Parts: sequence; C-alpha cells; structure tokens
Amino acid sequence: MKCAAIDIGTNTILLLIAEKIGNTFRDIEDMSTIVRLGEGLVHSGALKEGAIARTIHGLGNYLEITGRHRVEKIFCVGTEALRKARNAGYFIDRVKDMFGLDIEIISGRDEAYYTYLSVSRDGAIAHKDMTIIDIGGGSTEIIAGTDREFAGYVSLPLGSVVLTDSFVSHDPPEERELQSVASFIRKNLEKAGYSQAGVLIGTGGTVTNIAALMLGIPQYDKSKVHGYSIRIQGLKELISSLASLDSKARKALTGMEAGREDIIVQGAMILSETMTHGGFDECVVSAAGVRYGLMYERC
Repeated sequence: MKCAAIDIGTNTILLLIAEKIGNTFRDIEDMSTIVRLGEGLVHSGALKEGAIARTIHGLGNYLEITGRHRVEKIFCVGTEALRKARNAGYFIDRVKDMFGLDIEIISGRDEAYYTYLSVSRDGAIAHKDMTIIDIGGGSTEIIAGTDREFAGYVSLPLGSVVLTDSFVSHDPPEERELQSVASFIRKNLEKAGYSQAGVLIGTGGTVTNIAALMLGIPQYDKSKVHGYSIRIQGLKELISSLASLDSKARKALTGMEAGREDIIVQGAMILSETMTHGGFDECVVSAAGVRYGLMYERC
C-alpha cells in the first residue's frame, strides 16, 4: 500500500510518499517546497493572500505527484501558522473545495510526538538518552525522550520566519538586530525547563540546510545530510560568516537552499543558543520529521 504524508509548516510544505511492505516502509518521494505561508503572520495575525496562493499551488503540485504514484491514503497536517492564523479556516476550506484534501491542524504536543516518532524509529539516529530539537518557521519544539519513550516537550515561539519578521529589517542584519534575536531566544530557553540529555538530535529545514552548507554540497543529498554532526564551534563560525553577507550573496553559496537565504541566520541562532544553553558540543542531523512520524502512526 502506498501512503502520503503532507506537513504544512510556516515556511515549507513537505511531502513524503512511501510504500508499506509488511511492517516496513520504502521511501518513494521525499520533498519540500518553500512557500512562506506564515509571511507577516506575527504582525497581522492572518495569512496573506499571496502566501495562501503559493501554498495552494504547491499543494496542487504535490497532489499531482501522489496521483501519478497512485497513492491510496493521504494524511495532511498543519502546524504553527495554521494554529495561530485567524483565517486558517478560510485556507482549509479553500484547499478542501479545490482538491478534496482534508487538513488537520495538530497541536504542539502532537507535532512534538510525531517528530519524536520519526527519530525513535530510526536505528541509525535514535539514542537511549536524547533531546530532539525541531526548528521550524513559526515555532521550535524541544523534545525529551529515549529510543523507547516520549518523555515530554516544550514548544517555544522561536522560528526562523517569526524571528526574522519580529526583529530583522536590514539586509544584512545589523548587530543590534542580531542581539535582539539572541536575547529573545535566551529568554525563552530559560523558561523552557527542558532536561539535558546525552545526545542532541536536530531536525527541520534550518538544521538540514546548515548541514548542507557545512558539507558544501551543490544539491541537497539526504544520504549525506542525515546523520551529519554539527559541531558548535563550526556553527558559530558559519553564523558569523552568513550574518556578514546580504541575502543575494548567501543565496549564491554552495549548499544554500533557495528561499531560505533571508532567514537562515536567525534559524541557525536558535540551534546555536540551544546547544550553548544545554551544554551540547554537537548536534546530530535527522532529515526526517513530522511527515515520517505521521506515516509511522497512520499508515
């Protein structure tokens, strides 16, 4: 049986198509598209028409792909942007009318659990004592668990898009803007109260793009990114280098995902501050995420 999982985030929409063979899954397609659904949401409280149109276009492309693969079941969830936007229902109704696709807005707890599930089911990544950080466009989930048990989570209002919209108006960002970003992250981490663990595992587009930049790979290669170890010193050096460039110069860098060049610094700062706060020297990259956990639970 072929199933598809679609994750509608604040910055990207992601599609996983997999075939269930017995109790295992074989990946057929795994892709992401930057649509910036949450553009300006922090100020307006609503989804913009342009952002809605970009997301609907992306979803239409995904459904064409699921059709070509003759997918039997499609599970689609929305996260922080749709949890917060006052016109989320309008967007959901439009998608339903156009495609017949049902979007389920999941809670922060469910988002954290699906992320945990995607890591814990991965024998190459899971650890007996781990903290998982999922950096999104609208929020960041910090999850505690083992390879067998989901122990808890905190959901913080820290996201690469939200931080950019809230604090950064110059390109490249001014030092005072970056200081405001760092201060906001630290204040939220102090309130988080999460427990430290032996291993930090990172997931989400920010984390995988950091790995791609450090690896210097011209095209995203999941096999190289998944399991890569981000060292704190290298991360700090990367942030300093990226922050000195404007978006156009960042976009030209080998490994930079197009559409992420204006938010990558702020997203990378979330990871850096979390590693410093938790005393982690490295972060192991997981290229999975909510869509994988959704697939494991429902297909």
